[in-house]
Amino acid sequence: MSGRNDIALHVRDLHRRFRAGGTEVRAVDGVSIEIPAGRLTVVKGRSGSGKTTLLNILGLLDRPDAGALAYGPVDVLRMSDPDRDRFRRHEIGFVYQTIALVAAMSAAENVDFQMRVAGMKAGERSRRVSECLALVGLEKRMSHFPAEMSGGEQQRVAIARAIAHSPRVIYADEPTAELDTMTGVHIVAIFKRLIEEEGITVVMTTHDPAMMELADNVIEMDGGRVVEHVDDSL
Repeated sequence: MSGRNDIALHVRDLHRRFRAGGTEVRAVDGVSIEIPAGRLTVVKGRSGSGKTTLLNILGLLDRPDAGALAYGPVDVLRMSDPDRDRFRRHEIGFVYQTIALVAAMSAAENVDFQMRVAGMKAGERSRRVSECLALVGLEKRMSHFPAEMSGGEQQRVAIARAIAHSPRVIYADEPTAELDTMTGVHIVAIFKRLIEEEGITVVMTTHDPAMMELADNVIEMDGGRVVEHVDDSL
């Protein structure tokens, strides 16, 4: 596992602008932060604050108009498009508010699919499916389909899918928004356990104060800017 003070991501002066009608929206406006490795970082802010746009840039789903982004020593914005896509498939995992499991696949098949996309071999995939579903407490639900599971169980499958290929970083965009508070806290507790056991880094957005209390590192955004950054690892 990464040391407590290691840095997973270095972000320098990121900018992302959009046109909405005749108005320019500065969704990310000069953001400079460092994300500690092996920790849970929460990005908070009201709707429209820029937190989801920032997450999409960090997760290589979107490109900034300007700025620098490095995973450790790797400057990912200087990569070619194919290399950046390959880095995202192998090094990054995603969990969304909309769970988006494949309805016709069992829990095990949903987790296996992620590893197939990452190019993992069949024997390794079989072992890892069982391991990941056990990590989220669903080893007895492997053959169940999404419709046979509660919302919390579906989100746990989504987490197992996100960690299956052993990424460096997981990005979770409002992963507890559709869940009750108790279930949401359980989901975040799973993230914390995965950080300890898998050595991953988790960056998630949330509006829920109960989830923020579990974070190691809290970044508050407003108007595309970071207005507060509290890092308990320092």
